[in-house]
Amino acid sequence: PPPPPPPPPAPPPRLFDIKRAIVRAKKLDASSSNTSLEFDLAIQNASTNEVYDDESMILPRGTRVVVRRVAAERGRGILSRMAAGAGAAAGPMAPGGAMPGGGY
Repeated sequence: PPPPPPPPPAPPPRLFDIKRAIVRAKKLDASSSNTSLEFDLAIQNASTNEVYDDESMILPRGTRVVVRRVAAERGRGILSRMAAGAGAAAGPMAPGGAMPGGGY
């Protein structure tokens, strides 16, 4: 009999999934017991400088991005959202997730 077909490709990741993977890969969640170190990850397209702030958006495969760690208000950082599972329906990043001055 013919070999089984290959599995379908995985769906492209959401921005929240990418942030979560970066946090885990870089072990940024290792000190999550210290809530005074609230932070978020600001992600922008490396070619167009477009800032991605809607965590529910699908990021096209092969997109090159620039990632920066930025300060966040207490309870509004990426670790808090990961713990709450908020990435499933997260919309644009809250004002507390933006870097002071509104830029990234």
